[in-house]
Amino acid sequence: MTEASEAGRSAGESLREAQKRLTRERLVDAAFEAFRDRGYAAVSTAHIASAAGASRATFYLHFPSKAEVVIALLERIEPTVVAFHRSLDEIAEPSLESVREWVERAVGWWERDRLRFEAFEQAVAVEPKVAARWFESVYRAADAMTRHLAAFAEGADRDRAHLRLVTLITQMERTMYFTAVRQAPHDREQLVDVLTEQWWAVLKQS
Repeated sequence: MTEASEAGRSAGESLREAQKRLTRERLVDAAFEAFRDRGYAAVSTAHIASAAGASRATFYLHFPSKAEVVIALLERIEPTVVAFHRSLDEIAEPSLESVREWVERAVGWWERDRLRFEAFEQAVAVEPKVAARWFESVYRAADAMTRHLAAFAEGADRDRAHLRLVTLITQMERTMYFTAVRQAPHDREQLVDVLTEQWWAVLKQS
């Protein structure tokens, strides 16, 4: 029995449940590797199943479609996205310098994980369910910035502040898609400066 299986069973998970969970995780891992290497459109469910050492029938026991695998990947990364935005919100007295440091880390993350983000973006473009789930993650990232939102009165003012965060997060993701993922020509330092100015303009309102 693997360490992961043992941990699951110690939490009250049966052997069958542990095996099912591990098979699902293998399928998700295999899908990510395939999407990263070949692109979302070129990868079939049969390819994912084969890469995970499973059959297509097993794949469909866990996921009704390729889109659902991407959603599972999004659910893996969402806590990191939410925590990342919470870390910005938790800066007690944000300054232009501290906001720029956060933006630098965000840009670096997109640059390091550009292949993962490219797979997500390809799926978002063709799968409505993935697009809806991606946007849900954006809303949750904005929700995590509770300190900033608390500075606005409940109701229309807070709703407007929340929408500003949502649009800024979405705008930053679009920008990073073209610069980090598609590697469009750009001046990195100027990009960080502009993103910092945009975030700072919003944060200093709270």
